[in-house]
Amino acid sequence: MMRVAGHDRRCTTYLMGNHIVAERVYRHDSGIMLYAPLRVTIYEDHDNRLWLSVDQPSTHFASFDDPKITAVGAELDGKLADLFTTLSIAVPTELA
Repeated sequence: MMRVAGHDRRCTTYLMGNHIVAERVYRHDSGIMLYAPLRVTIYEDHDNRLWLSVDQPSTHFASFDDPKITAVGAELDGKLADLFTTLSIAVPTELA
């Protein structure tokens, strides 16, 4: 869509999740579907460097002020950290 507007940088957004994990938080507040599944974007900047960007689950999940939802967000932070390690990507300190 951005190419049609004249942009040539690459960018792709994915939805990443697991319906079983999503249901664990949905049962407490259906508004969580704004953040589950997680949005992941791989994009190219103006210097032609590639980036992987994803929202930190615990920060969004904690906004629901429900300890059960917050706990799942923290669990997902750990899963993201494990994924980054597997992909040999530096794990941000916020996920540790």
